[in-house]
Amino acid sequence: MKNIQEDIKSGNFKSAYLLCGEEAYLKVQYKNKLLKALNPDDDTMNFNHYEGRNIDVKELIDLCETMPFFADRRVVLLEDTGFFKNKCDELADYMKELPDYLCLVFVEDEVDKRSKMYKAVKSCGRIGEFARQDEKTLMQWAAGILKREGKNITQRDMELLLTMTGIDMGNLRMELEKLISYTEGREVVTAADIQAVCTT
Repeated sequence: MKNIQEDIKSGNFKSAYLLCGEEAYLKVQYKNKLLKALNPDDDTMNFNHYEGRNIDVKELIDLCETMPFFADRRVVLLEDTGFFKNKCDELADYMKELPDYLCLVFVEDEVDKRSKMYKAVKSCGRIGEFARQDEKTLMQWAAGILKREGKNITQRDMELLLTMTGIDMGNLRMELEKLISYTEGREVVTAADIQAVCTT
């Protein structure tokens, strides 16, 4: 993750990125940050998005071979392709010599680290693995969000919040937004606030 952040900051991008793992919220955050940095003008002509398991690999490679139109870069986003679980030798071989103008961004739930595709991305790009966060990390993250909004919460009430929302970051973020609105004008978030918001 740190490497990907550095690439975004410096503007020096690799040819391929793989964002994988169970924590969907973080994957989406990084995907959006990466795409915004790779394609800041929202150039639809040099951006392509493929999703699902029925991608024609020959067609994809033909597209990758197409030079960008009035731009330095062609960005191709590929989501939930299954390329990292099922064999996709043709694309893995192609990735050994990607054109300079091309950047492939893969977003996958499951990957096999022994697959040719995983190794291909590892050799020419970066891999960001987003595992489910532990409770301690989630508490710090949630407390940080509340603090930025000028709100305080006790450790016990934070534990109650996690008990009620579960450890899915997307769900927790949604409940935090509701809590922030519900406690507008007050600094302290209480157990009563959490119970009122998280049960509705």
